[in-house]
Amino acid sequence: MARDPGRERVEAGPDPRHGDAARHGRRYRAYLSGTGSAAAIRGHPLHPMIVPLPIGALVVAFGFDIAFIMTQDPFFARAAMILLGVGLATGALAAVLGLMEMMSLSRARTLGIAWMHGVGNLVAIFLTLANFLIRHPDPAGGVVPAGVAISGVVLLLLLVGGWLGGEMTYRHGVGVSPGVGSEREAADTDHLPDGRPDIGKS
Repeated sequence: MARDPGRERVEAGPDPRHGDAARHGRRYRAYLSGTGSAAAIRGHPLHPMIVPLPIGALVVAFGFDIAFIMTQDPFFARAAMILLGVGLATGALAAVLGLMEMMSLSRARTLGIAWMHGVGNLVAIFLTLANFLIRHPDPAGGVVPAGVAISGVVLLLLLVGGWLGGEMTYRHGVGVSPGVGSEREAADTDHLPDGRPDIGKS
């Protein structure tokens, strides 16, 4: 008697590979949708791309302050002031992108550390502006004592802000996927990047 392949498939039940394909399709669509941030290019957020620029500029500016104090070479004072300008400009851009991201991600607005992260970084930007204005007439004369002191405070604020930003992303899942922290993830963990229902829950 000839075997009917179609009947055998019906009796065997649905092919589990079809379920895998559907799950992979949902994950691919979630990948294309990005993080849900309004400040993004093709779903990739811009804020974390820009943040290293002001951090690097302001950290090196503090290092140049120390170098000027030790050597009294005016080159380090001028270079530190230029880096303060770079840090101020890129930091302002990062702040605008961060605000856009925060306003577009409801998960971020519910976290106290997100507000602390934003406020701390804004304070660092305003301090950097004051630091730049102190040095502008005379880069070498503005380093000690106010300039280097403000640079040191800004460095501490950047460390705290960076820690809080990492907590938001890696512990709370902010900016990881639109599904993190939403109601739909409780019913379908495939909306999460790795299928873990615990991300963004605490």
